[in-house]
Amino acid sequence: IAAWFLNGAANALPAALFLFFVEQRLGAPDAAGPLLILYFMAAVLGAPVWSRLSERFPKHRVWGVAMLWACAVFVWAPLLGPGDVAAFAVITALSGFALGADLALPPAIQADVVDADAAETGEHRAGAFFAAWSVTAKAAQAVAAGLALLALSAAGFDAAVAAQAQSAGALDLLAALYALAPAVLKIAAVALVWRFPIDREAQAALRARLDAPAA
Repeated sequence: IAAWFLNGAANALPAALFLFFVEQRLGAPDAAGPLLILYFMAAVLGAPVWSRLSERFPKHRVWGVAMLWACAVFVWAPLLGPGDVAAFAVITALSGFALGADLALPPAIQADVVDADAAETGEHRAGAFFAAWSVTAKAAQAVAAGLALLALSAAGFDAAVAAQAQSAGALDLLAALYALAPAVLKIAAVALVWRFPIDREAQAALRARLDAPAA
């Protein structure tokens, strides 16, 4: 649940700051719509690829690789400036492809946690688990977006004025919060999930325990 929170916060930051980054950093407000479409189309295309990989390799490791992929791609965003829409489109597509793993793999990992709990306790508490994960996801979005907007406000950033009127420090902070902070959060999430104990063999053993009474 800690990795879920950190990764949720990492995804919430660019979601909350995307329009600011495109308008103020890139100076291309008209590109926001097409870029968002590109991002989510890449995520849809990426989800089955990551799912297929998880059939050959441990799900948590595949998810970790996808998060590291997103970090490697996203850290280039702060280097962009006015007019760099094409370069940002490449970053958008590649990071969107990584988002497909966030859509496909954590629910499967969470289902393994539910199986582990059922095997240990004999109770089926999937509803309680998924409710906790849902609350955690909402909390991550609220905390990350709220703190980012407060930090930008403290730095003097004003979304109502043109990019030329913003201070260099405010725009640099915008870029850091948009791309670098998510990378740090995702790396922390990878560190937590990399040695997740329920691999393919452990999950098979759990299913055998759960199916034994019925058999």
